[in-house]
Amino acid sequence: MKKLTQCTLFIIPFVVNLFFSTQLWATPKIIFWNAHQHANYVVKLVEEFQKSSAIEVELYQFLSPKLRDEVLTQARTNQLPDLLYVPGDFVGLYREINLTPVPADWQNTDIEPRVRDAGKVDGNYYGVPLFQGNHLMLFYNRSLVEKPIATWGELKTQMKDFPADMQYPITWNYREMYWLVPFMSAFGSWPLEGDKITLDTPQMQQALTFYKALANDNVVDTNCDHDCSVERFKAGKSVYMINGDWVIRDLEKAMGDKLGIAMLPKIGDKVMRPMFSSYVLAYPNLSKDSLKFEMLKKFTQFAQSKQAQEIIRDQGGLMPVNNQALTQDARATTENNKVVIKQMRSTKTMPTSPNMSIAWSAMSKGFNRLMDHNYTVQQSVQLMQRVADREVKRRKKVSNPSDK
Repeated sequence: MKKLTQCTLFIIPFVVNLFFSTQLWATPKIIFWNAHQHANYVVKLVEEFQKSSAIEVELYQFLSPKLRDEVLTQARTNQLPDLLYVPGDFVGLYREINLTPVPADWQNTDIEPRVRDAGKVDGNYYGVPLFQGNHLMLFYNRSLVEKPIATWGELKTQMKDFPADMQYPITWNYREMYWLVPFMSAFGSWPLEGDKITLDTPQMQQALTFYKALANDNVVDTNCDHDCSVERFKAGKSVYMINGDWVIRDLEKAMGDKLGIAMLPKIGDKVMRPMFSSYVLAYPNLSKDSLKFEMLKKFTQFAQSKQAQEIIRDQGGLMPVNNQALTQDARATTENNKVVIKQMRSTKTMPTSPNMSIAWSAMSKGFNRLMDHNYTVQQSVQLMQRVADREVKRRKKVSNPSDK
C-alpha cells in the first residue's frame, strides 16, 4: 500500500507547487484537498480506501481562514485538484470553481433527501455530503447546574444561584453571524427567500434587538470568540455554551460525565432553529474521459458506505448521512447523542445560493456598525440590505457585462 501524504497548507504558492509536482508521477492518483479542520477522520477514510482499492490518494489539509477566496483564485488559473472537501454552500459557486455535476450513480440513495440536497443548486447536484449536522446546540456543565434551561427567561432566574465570580453564565462566538441565525429564525427572519436576500425586515430588527439585549445585560461576552468560548466552558467559567457538533469529541475528552447537551432555549414560546449544513465532496473539471474518473467514482461510493460512515461517526463525532449507520448509532446512543439528533431535526438548511456568501458579509458589516459605531438596529439592517443589494448588482454586472 502506498503511503498517505498528509500536510497542512497555509500558503497558496506552496499548495500549487505540491499540486503540480504530483502530476509528474506516472501512476495516476487522486489529488484531494480537505478543508475540514477536524481532519483525523478524513485521514482514516483515505487510509481505509487505499487498503481496499489499491488506489492512491494524495491528501492535503487546505486550512485557510480565507478558504473561499483562495479556492476561487486557484480556479481562475485552473489549478484546483481532482477532489475538494468543502462546506456545502460552496456548490453555489459551481460556475466560478468549475464544478461538474455529480453522476447519478455516484450517490447513495439511502440518504434523507434534504441532507442530499445540501449539495444541490440550480437543479443539479454538485456535491456529495458525507455528514449531516454542523448545527448549533446548547452545551451545559452538569456539575454546575442540575437541569438545563429550556427558555432564555429561565437563564436569568438561574443566574442568581451561580457563583459570584462567574461573570458570564453563557458563552458563544457572539460576533460570528452563524450564531445569530437561530435567533433570527425564532422571530421569523431568514437571510434568503429563494435567491433574494432579505435582511431589512421587522423580524430581523426584532432578532437583533433581543440579541443585543443579551449583551447589554452581561449575559454573554461579546469579545469571546469560538476558541475562547470553548476554553471558558471547559474550565467551568461559564455554565452554558452554544456551539456545534464539531466540538463534541473535544468536550467529551476534557469534561467526561460533566458534559450535558440540550436543545437551544426558546425565546418565550418561539423556537430557535439553527442552520444545518454539511461538507461535501466536489469535483472541479470532472471528465468521463479522464483516467481518474473511475477512481473518483470508487472513492465517492466508498465514502458513503457503512464502513466509511462509521469512521465519520466514531472518529469525527459527526452524524452520518448513511441511514444504516445513523440508525445503528441511534439504537446505541447516549442521552447527549439523542439530543444532537433531536436538534438536527429542528434545523433549517443553509441555502446553497451564491447569494448566501453575500448575505454573510452584509450581515457582518451591519452588525459591526451596531456593536461598535452606535448604529441603531434599524440603521444596521438597512445597511445590511444596501450592502447586499449593491454586491448582488455588481456580481450580476460582472457576469453579464452587456446588461445595463
